[in-house]
Amino acid sequence: MRHAKQIIFLILLCSFCKWSVANIEAKGGKETMYKDKNASIEDRVEDLLSRMTLKEKLTMLGGTGFTTQPIKRLGIPPLNMTDGPLGVRWDKSTAFPAGIALASSWDPEIADKVGKAIAIEVKAEGRQVILGPCVNIARIPMGGRNFESYGEDPFLASQMAVGYIDGVQKENVVATVKHFAANNQEYERMFVNVIASKRTLNEIYLPAFKAAVKDANVLAVMSAYNKINGHYCSENDFLLIDKLKKEWGFQGLVMSDWGAVHSTLPTVNGGLDLEMPTGEFLKVDDLEQAIKDGKVAESTVDDKIRRILRVMFKIGLFDNYPKPDTTKIADKENRATALEAAEAGIVLLKNDDNILPLDSKKIKTIAVIGPNSDVARTGGGGSSRVEAAYSVTPLDALKKKLGKDIKINFVKGIASLGDVTPIDPAYLYLDKDGKTHGLHADFYNNMDLAGEPVLSKTIDNINFNWSEGSPGPKLGEDSFSLRCTGYLKAPSTGKFTIDAVSDDGVRVFFEGEKVLENWTDHAPEKVSVTKDLEAGKLYKVVVEYYEHTGGAELRLGWGLPGSDVFAKAVEAAKKADCVILFTGTSENIESEGYDRFDIKLPAQQDKLIKEVAAANKNTIVVVTSGSPVLMNEWNNDVKAIMESWFAGSEIGNAITAVLTGDYNPSGKLPITFPQKWEDCSAYKTYKAVDSTTYYDDGIYVGYRHFDKYKIKPLYPFGYGLSYTQYEYKDLKINDAGNGEFTVTFDITNTGKRKGAEIAQLYISAVDSKVDRPEKELKGFTKISLNPGETKTASIKLNKSQLAYYSEDLDKWVVEPGKYKIIIGASSADPKLSDSVVIE
Repeated sequence: MRHAKQIIFLILLCSFCKWSVANIEAKGGKETMYKDKNASIEDRVEDLLSRMTLKEKLTMLGGTGFTTQPIKRLGIPPLNMTDGPLGVRWDKSTAFPAGIALASSWDPEIADKVGKAIAIEVKAEGRQVILGPCVNIARIPMGGRNFESYGEDPFLASQMAVGYIDGVQKENVVATVKHFAANNQEYERMFVNVIASKRTLNEIYLPAFKAAVKDANVLAVMSAYNKINGHYCSENDFLLIDKLKKEWGFQGLVMSDWGAVHSTLPTVNGGLDLEMPTGEFLKVDDLEQAIKDGKVAESTVDDKIRRILRVMFKIGLFDNYPKPDTTKIADKENRATALEAAEAGIVLLKNDDNILPLDSKKIKTIAVIGPNSDVARTGGGGSSRVEAAYSVTPLDALKKKLGKDIKINFVKGIASLGDVTPIDPAYLYLDKDGKTHGLHADFYNNMDLAGEPVLSKTIDNINFNWSEGSPGPKLGEDSFSLRCTGYLKAPSTGKFTIDAVSDDGVRVFFEGEKVLENWTDHAPEKVSVTKDLEAGKLYKVVVEYYEHTGGAELRLGWGLPGSDVFAKAVEAAKKADCVILFTGTSENIESEGYDRFDIKLPAQQDKLIKEVAAANKNTIVVVTSGSPVLMNEWNNDVKAIMESWFAGSEIGNAITAVLTGDYNPSGKLPITFPQKWEDCSAYKTYKAVDSTTYYDDGIYVGYRHFDKYKIKPLYPFGYGLSYTQYEYKDLKINDAGNGEFTVTFDITNTGKRKGAEIAQLYISAVDSKVDRPEKELKGFTKISLNPGETKTASIKLNKSQLAYYSEDLDKWVVEPGKYKIIIGASSADPKLSDSVVIE
């Protein structure tokens, strides 16, 4: 028995020793607290930080493409990132509605659902960070990335951002609010100097970021490319230190936009924590020397690493983080979420004679026309572009829904909106003898087509989208190049349009002549040239391409002579009971990297609409875009207008549900639709000065500007129709004390259909001694009602929401006096009002 006890004691002693060895770090003999998931996050961060060498810490200040640097010695994993914010841009995934469409729902709960669904797919792809949401204010209607954000109003943008971030981060995925700050144009975005007052920044361009930090506890912030008041955002102490880290108390990670860092010492001594995609300026050797020279304190570096580690621990990256599960991509639940969000974001702008919803008893033939009818415009272009795992076009959805009851006659009318039709492999040859199909492709492990290729192969045609990946195992994800050579045979004689879309640089040579060139870093862009070709003749073609960082895409296409079917569309319209005309823009027109030249519908769509409407009085126009388009030329000529936005994978089903009445539209505009560009606040300053943009419109952006100067928009902010009607009455304001007010009012559905109304609360300072907007959005609620039903709506209002930002005092100030509380169906449609007095 005594023997047995000794054996048991020895076994226990050995087990204890093994446990001790596994949990004692050689350095300093400390227990590895950072591996203990029961310890506090801050204790784990400090423990791990104390074990890191200076070189290891400096290494983590620069990324490796789309990851942070791992430290294998200590088991520090990389943070794996993926572009967003409209879906996972790592591989094929669900394309969710664009930010502008989400904002049109005026429903933070839907934003939460979308955020959660995206986060699930982020984890399914083995990533942990989504580079979204984008919350930049839509100051310029042509802004290339307006579609990614939440419109023109800071309060609406704040509420939607909080919903999205909450949804993402409840799944232990890092949300990244971007681009901090005032990144409101793509024109000269890499260096433009935004000159804006503190009041302008605090009241218009910073609130959504502040809400992301203080209300949603966002884990990451991305700095913008541009300068603000003379300083690049990535080294802007006012933004990153004074506002973000000190005033708002941000504890998370600040990363740069890709290539947005311009210095070493100002950056490392400033508020930026991580340079992406690599440590081009925050190089280990340079920083080591700077620390030795006393130009950088190691404690400054420690704070940056502390923030990176804190984010890792908060999402549980050290604690059995979920393994990738691609069955979660575009599964049933996420498809349902994509559809719900797409439907909720559709805005009905016009519905004369109640032509919508479609009445199958009266309509037997429909002409479906337009460049956006047989294409699913899931999103705009650039880094938010999702390679959709599936998508539904409006034409396909209508055919499936209407079946045999209604005949659909489809004529496109306009060939494309910047799309590229890949060249049929049947017309591409390896040699000039025209016997073997294909092209020869050489891939290089550099951006200069230099040296020997590391990969050579025959390809069918040039139609590549490698996303953030690589063309092959011998090539890196970034910094490679490609040369394709071969011959093209013209199938007919005439004028051909040769198109090339690339991300990044492309050059096209035709018979030895360079006919296309876009040899710079950029998001996906299209360049085109027209060539006269002879039937049967072989033309030598050489295409050169390089990829720097981010997405990798190359497509070579053509447009055949006589492919426009404009006249056939008008004929089809004449023979139909009604016309549904699918118009708008595309990812080739609204994209990261450039702004639109104007806000007109491209490719003669205005003319098409007018001629079709003249041929058929029952014309319905569906606009799919990412921001406003002009409609004055035909607004009065058509019966109905619907704005679907870039609505994701389910765009076709969502549009069809609204057209047929399966879904009663409730969306409202998050951005003003002007009658002309000249009416907008940025008209006089945009592109007025090279490399600089003066925000002379100050706080008067969007509807604030239209109100101040009594300019009537085509469709105002907050506007949207329904298939039913609503009545507002019995406004009450209850002062709960402590600066809290509860505003209540009744809404009744006076129509015959179930619907949802978005009621909006605006405030107006009546006798202010300070220049204030006529009205400012400070609350909203979405109420679902059955026919004849009445509900009491309730909106909370805090005294702090009545404040303006004082330039003199450099702080928020609530001015004593009377404030009008306005309840409206839009910014231009007040229904009820009352006042409160602040002592």
